Amino acid sequence: MSTQEAARLPRADEPVEEIYYRKGDIDFCFLLNRRHHNLRVFDYRVGNYQQKRDFFDRIARAEGLRKVFTVVEKQDSKSWRSVGFSREGAIPGYFRTADAYIMSRVYTEDGEPIQGGAPKLNAPTAGSNAKEKSVTKPRGLVVETITDMARLEAVIQEFGDDSAYAPFRRGVFNPDIGVVSQLGKAEYWVGAETDSSFGHAKVDMITRPNKEADIPVLEFTLKVLMEDLSRMETASVFAVCPADCALSNQIYSELGFKVTARLTDHLTREDEFVGAQIWHRRINPANAGRAAALG
Repeated sequence: MSTQEAARLPRADEPVEEIYYRKGDIDFCFLLNRRHHNLRVFDYRVGNYQQKRDFFDRIARAEGLRKVFTVVEKQDSKSWRSVGFSREGAIPGYFRTADAYIMSRVYTEDGEPIQGGAPKLNAPTAGSNAKEKSVTKPRGLVVETITDMARLEAVIQEFGDDSAYAPFRRGVFNPDIGVVSQLGKAEYWVGAETDSSFGHAKVDMITRPNKEADIPVLEFTLKVLMEDLSRMETASVFAVCPADCALSNQIYSELGFKVTARLTDHLTREDEFVGAQIWHRRINPANAGRAAALG
């Protein structure tokens, strides 16, 4: 990969890096996430799928990646499948009113693509509740909404590894809005990466629940964040949650989220690859129309 082909070359000391690639009629951007050993692709032009796949295979071998994935509309997902990518699920309403499909390619420890596509994620997790749980504010809880980027970046640096945080968008590798709750000396953080053009946001429990007593605090904190997002004309939210975090999955379930995708070997904790579930919820469907009109 020459400097003419890539706007920015990888640096081994950066856990997440945004790289642009343009050559001929191929034009895309990707997030190289060394912490989680995966690569998130933003493809700007249809076509040349086999050439793109071969390019990603080379990067996977060079960087020791376990996974390459992209988020595309339905009609484009068939083309990615034809060159060895697997559909691992969807994010409803991701492109304003159109669903997004997550297409993935998983590799062995030797950097070879797994034949037959990504293995299915089979992990015991909380089911989706038909009715949202009624959430009340715990006594003594102090809640604050945070938009200061330096503070949010510092929180990710402090808690991101433990919560398996992974940025999903381009540009900024941490939430742009967060809510912190304080109960006694304990702090609980949640955050969101917002996309006003598409009217959606990815939410994260930056502070992972470790015991049952953490559940009502984080449920209320996440509820406050979703109320903030709704006022920002966000139509829906989704979360990428490690499949083995039972309490986190329980919280999303009780708040009315539903599982729409199961992602194999999507995250890394210490030296192990961990699957993830995507939980999705609409918070104000009317905002989807507003986002479409603005776009």
